[in-house]
Amino acid sequence: MKKLMYIPLAVGVLAFGGIALANSQTSTEVKNDTEKVSTEKLVGIEEISAKSLERANGNITDIELDMDDKKAHYEVEVDFDGYEYDFDFDAYTGEVIEETREKKDADDAKESTDTIATEGLISSDQAIAVALEQVNGTFDGFELKTKNGIAYYEIEVQDGTIEHEIEVDAKDGAILKIESDDEDEDEDDVDDDDRD
Repeated sequence: MKKLMYIPLAVGVLAFGGIALANSQTSTEVKNDTEKVSTEKLVGIEEISAKSLERANGNITDIELDMDDKKAHYEVEVDFDGYEYDFDFDAYTGEVIEETREKKDADDAKESTDTIATEGLISSDQAIAVALEQVNGTFDGFELKTKNGIAYYEIEVQDGTIEHEIEVDAKDGAILKIESDDEDEDEDDVDDDDRD
């Protein structure tokens, strides 16, 4: 009789161990998907651009994805009818978090600002992938900019104390520039200056 009780107990322990092992593998896979997250679940810049222009049908002058705060969000600037509109959108839902409008003064109105047209551009996901092929680290945000009529993504990647900024051509995905900055060296420079 004792032998029969040991067998179900041993089978139960093995079954429980198998379930625990299966669950730990599943959670690891989920965790890995979350770590490579970055942008898979984010609303695209095309949709954010459209939502911005629905609210102020002017010219988009800046789009930025900010990952520094606890909640990822897009910051969009639009010039329209003598005003600068600033919109913050939840990066996962596309909902408006904050909206401000500021009258441009005469000096601001005279400044020529490059506008951003998002049609025909590679996606932010593609630009981020190109940047991460160039440098190791964790994606930390991007900004879509234009200079002299050329649209480009400025991708921020953090690798320990080193911050990389990679400029990726928004039309063809070519690398335009890579800058790396060691934050520890900057802090040491500040500390040295404070001692004088």
